[in-house]
Amino acid sequence: MPAKKTALVISAHAADFVWRCGGAIALHAEQGYEVTVLCLSFGERGESAKLWKQEGMTLDRVKDVRRAEAETAAEALGVHELVCLDLGDYPLDFSRENKMKIVDVIRQVQPDFMLSHSQY
Repeated sequence: MPAKKTALVISAHAADFVWRCGGAIALHAEQGYEVTVLCLSFGERGESAKLWKQEGMTLDRVKDVRRAEAETAAEALGVHELVCLDLGDYPLDFSRENKMKIVDVIRQVQPDFMLSHSQY
């Protein structure tokens, strides 16, 4: 039996994985990779301006909408698992505890390769 092929995409915000590497995700899922997407934040502050213009919007409602959008996109792309850590947005909270949450996902997935944001 061939070994399981895995990939991990680390996305700062819930929408980033879609427009930054949606094609690569779909291609690798089609090739049999179990692609896990790790969203560090829902993008509730920086990418959700239209939501905040709605009457009576709350932080929890924004996060719920953004999670639902990410789940729909992940399903369409063939993502094996979507993990949302909710580390805040502007700024992301990179405390030692939160860094270890990221490490835990990497250890669980044991990816053959990882995709993330450019340093630029």
